[in-house]
Amino acid sequence: MPGETILKEKDGSLLILTLNRPDEANALNYDLAKDFYETMVECSNDKSVRSVLLTGKGKIFCGGGDLNYFLSHKDDMKETLTRMTHLIHGGIALMAQMDAPIVTAVNGTAGGGGFSLAISGDIVYSAESAKFTSAYTKAALSPDASSTYYLPRLVGLRKAKELMLTNRVLSANEALEIGLIDQVFSDEALMKEAKKQAKRFAEGPTKAYASVKKLLNTTFTSSLAQQLEHEAYHIAMNANSRDGMEGIDAFTKKRKPEYTGE
Repeated sequence: MPGETILKEKDGSLLILTLNRPDEANALNYDLAKDFYETMVECSNDKSVRSVLLTGKGKIFCGGGDLNYFLSHKDDMKETLTRMTHLIHGGIALMAQMDAPIVTAVNGTAGGGGFSLAISGDIVYSAESAKFTSAYTKAALSPDASSTYYLPRLVGLRKAKELMLTNRVLSANEALEIGLIDQVFSDEALMKEAKKQAKRFAEGPTKAYASVKKLLNTTFTSSLAQQLEHEAYHIAMNANSRDGMEGIDAFTKKRKPEYTGE
């Protein structure tokens, strides 16, 4: 079972995950990396989890890699970073592949690996006071945790270069303006609004959401013909599912559907 660096709270079909190293800015060390990976393994295999909400405890979402921890391993730095990145990357890959939509509630500064983790959610909500910065090259490091994949797709190659090379700090509203995140809320309203959306996902057509994620994962690597084949497969599969039948029937009869995730 994952340890105490990630808190877990189940609310029906919604799983709330909270990074839990507030005294260290929720920075990523080996224990948190390992717990993150193991938690995502559990989420992706637990059919009762139909939505995930990821946030951080305290005033900072995640400050990135724990540089003090890195320095304590300066004699085996390469091996330590290799282990950590493989765990974090494995968890992020599972986030993209799992059926459940993932809402990220960025409650405070997201820097370095925290910046990468924040934008890897399917839906990204931010507190008004939050700040976003790539930060890696400020410590003579290069980006990890998926940001070289997601950032250019979200904001374009030119803007991604600028943000990663200059480490410019973005306010939540600036991040919203360039398409890095989806919505900004007051600090007090963030968790309420993020949980509201995550609960909607938890009560929705899980397989259809999974298809959206899978289809968008292939959109930049497939030809038009290939993508059309993927679309045909998924819509036929979903229409033939229990939730698909329910959704079609409810829509035609103008009633509220009752989804089970199947």
